[in-house]
Amino acid sequence: MVGWWIVISTQTPEERDAGVGRSEAVLANWETSVGGNAWLRALVEAGKAVQLVGGGYPDRYTASAADVLLLIDAGRPPTGAFAAKDEDGSIARTRVREVIFHPDRIAACPADRVLTIEVWDLS
Repeated sequence: MVGWWIVISTQTPEERDAGVGRSEAVLANWETSVGGNAWLRALVEAGKAVQLVGGGYPDRYTASAADVLLLIDAGRPPTGAFAAKDEDGSIARTRVREVIFHPDRIAACPADRVLTIEVWDLS
């Protein structure tokens, strides 16, 4: 599947790089097809997320838990308007699989926490 593996973590980018406690800090992760990262691009365009690194190995962003957790609160990855268009503006059919959510961690995450979002290129 060509697409993305998205990981949402409570760790800072530096903590992610250190590799300690990585699994325990993950709130959610899933695989999605091309266009499945449109929700994140929309947050960047709205000024609600910052892209720190590009290139897909991984792309790395930070965003407030209040903005991100609102989108995954229903226990599934963001879809709908956030994933309707591909990077070139064409309509993308987004497929999602391998979804892992940790509801207890999501519920315990403070709204003012800055999350790290990694988007790994699966191509």
